[in-house]
Amino acid sequence: MISVNIVLFVLICISILLIIGESYLIYTQGRKNADKADVRLLTDILSQIHDRNMEENELLKSNLNIHTGQNNHIFNERKNAILAYFSSLNTWMWDGLNVSVQDYNHVNFEEITKRITNIKDYYNQTNISFAVMQLTIDSEQLVKIGYEAMMDTLKLHHFVENTMKNYQKTLSWEKTLLDKITSKDYDFFKLSPDMKSFYERQARENEEDKRRVLEGYNDRHWELFKQAIADRNLFRDVAKEELSDLENDVYSKSSEKTDELKSLLNGGTSQAKSIGDLSARREYVYSRETENKF
Repeated sequence: MISVNIVLFVLICISILLIIGESYLIYTQGRKNADKADVRLLTDILSQIHDRNMEENELLKSNLNIHTGQNNHIFNERKNAILAYFSSLNTWMWDGLNVSVQDYNHVNFEEITKRITNIKDYYNQTNISFAVMQLTIDSEQLVKIGYEAMMDTLKLHHFVENTMKNYQKTLSWEKTLLDKITSKDYDFFKLSPDMKSFYERQARENEEDKRRVLEGYNDRHWELFKQAIADRNLFRDVAKEELSDLENDVYSKSSEKTDELKSLLNGGTSQAKSIGDLSARREYVYSRETENKF
């Protein structure tokens, strides 16, 4: 009887051990399967996070490039408008109005017409470039200084043009007299006293006209030219400050946008939120897979 009880006890113990072993095997296998599923899910989640972050990063970089490009475009437009006006103003002054009327005589006086035409072309180009600058530049101070420079240069323009036109008339009449007197078909010494007196009087009057035209020309020209140059120099200095401020503003905006991008890239909202959800999803998968095995 004792032996039967012992046998039964042993069998019961063996059965318990088998049940425990089987349970352990089931638990181990379930844990392994849960871990495998967990790894697959984690891999999918990380892949999704990576893809989404890559898309957002590219979008942020694209927005930064667009923002920077727009700022650079605005800066270049304003800079080019200022440079175009300053260039045309200098061309008008130096190439057009820096004129020595005494360089013309009865031989080359016809060139005065071309010079006056060039001066008008330079004035028109300056007007055009100033209008573009008015539309492009926000600085009222710079536009005002540019306008004053153009008006003072226009005073010089009117003085030079009027002087050259009057001088051209006297030179034209002088050329007519000389051509007539020196003509082979015209013998001045055979003229009557009255005709000789007439031509001599015409010659004296012409010389007096030339003297009046040229009298004080250099002094008045320098006075007007000096004022125009002073205005131009003031415009130049203020324009430098304006361009420097514009450049600093563009750099500042680009830096702010870059810092914002770095902040988003280093700790973006979607990335942090996704990673925060990752731990909870991992625990859920592990618990679900383990429970299904028992």
